[in-house]
Amino acid sequence: MLRFLLAVLAAQCLFAAPPTHKLVVISIGGLDARFLNEPVLKVKAPNIRKLMKEGASATVVGVAPSTSWPSQASLVTGVSPWQNGITVPDLPAKPGDRFFSSSAIRTETLWDAASAAGLKTASVYWPSTAGARIAFDLPVYWETRRNNAVPMEGVIGKATPPGIADRVTKMFPAFQKELWDDTSSTDAAVYLLSTEQPDVLFVHFADIEAEQHDTTALSIYAREILENDDDLIGQILKSVPQGTVVALVSGHGFENSNRVVRPRVLLREAGVKGNLEIADGLIGTTNPAVAAALRKISEQGAKSGIAREVKMTEVKARVPALGRWVAAFDTVPNSVASNEDRGAGVGSGPHAGTDGLWPTRPNYRSILILNGPSVKPVKLGEIDLLQIAPTLAEILGVKLPAAKSQSLWKAVSR
Repeated sequence: MLRFLLAVLAAQCLFAAPPTHKLVVISIGGLDARFLNEPVLKVKAPNIRKLMKEGASATVVGVAPSTSWPSQASLVTGVSPWQNGITVPDLPAKPGDRFFSSSAIRTETLWDAASAAGLKTASVYWPSTAGARIAFDLPVYWETRRNNAVPMEGVIGKATPPGIADRVTKMFPAFQKELWDDTSSTDAAVYLLSTEQPDVLFVHFADIEAEQHDTTALSIYAREILENDDDLIGQILKSVPQGTVVALVSGHGFENSNRVVRPRVLLREAGVKGNLEIADGLIGTTNPAVAAALRKISEQGAKSGIAREVKMTEVKARVPALGRWVAAFDTVPNSVASNEDRGAGVGSGPHAGTDGLWPTRPNYRSILILNGPSVKPVKLGEIDLLQIAPTLAEILGVKLPAAKSQSLWKAVSR
């Protein structure tokens, strides 16, 4: 009998569920992988680099549209924007826009799964969380914006539970100011970790992305903000409980709009008429004659503005609605496609930072870093963004049934 009981106990240990961990997810919007991987940029980020050195890291191929809100939704659902419902290519701009609300996300999120499992959840400035099943939430929200600046009163007005902002202010008297910034996110995160002690915390930094839109991709000003964010991350890390896994993520890369490619003008100059569309950074068509003309134009090299033809199997897999095209073409680096039918076929652009490009274009990558006592130092190479949510779910010990991509946890855990 004793041998039998020992055998049963051994079997239970062998097949027991993997241990769960507390989790802190820090998202830095617009953090192109080159900020950290190109020595020439000379970014001083000791806290982030320590997380990379001591943990697991990867470059990440994003989703389409490869803009902030769709990417952030995919990071917490593990499914593409066309499945989770956050397909808006640009930020919501009007009060009451449905994309502010968690109800806009059609599939289960990590905070849904964690809350259902009885875990205490918290979120700071993560898009599309207003009204979510989150114990402590300070969501992205505004009535009016000043360019990329978001007034704090909009965030506080939608925060739950009521009075949470006043609790943060007691710890950080300068918390409630005119505009929300990455320091605001940090103060709220440190308060939540120190006082409310959530099992999972989602934190979003937005200043680097806003700066690149205002100036240029990887600009010296954006690098300075990243160095400041690194200090802020250091403050958050000091409040992270022992044994917690920290995930640092970003949703998409960044490029410059130095040149504008006008395929309608190029086709007119070639004497070709027919259907032409621009979506998710690609130039596409349902017309074989137009496709043939664009292929011929692309043979001119970089001066044509067209870099490569993207396989339709890839296009259809990432955005099924574009499967009606017969061909798709990507622009050369630091160039964006335009529907304009006047001007030069390839001309000078606004020279500002841009996103929303096709996710597989070269050097257009974001990052993933995982660090914690259960994470081994490993370089994963290139992964797909849709693998991140299943990995985070496994860390928490919950499931996301709609997410079909493979978790990375076995590859990174000790």
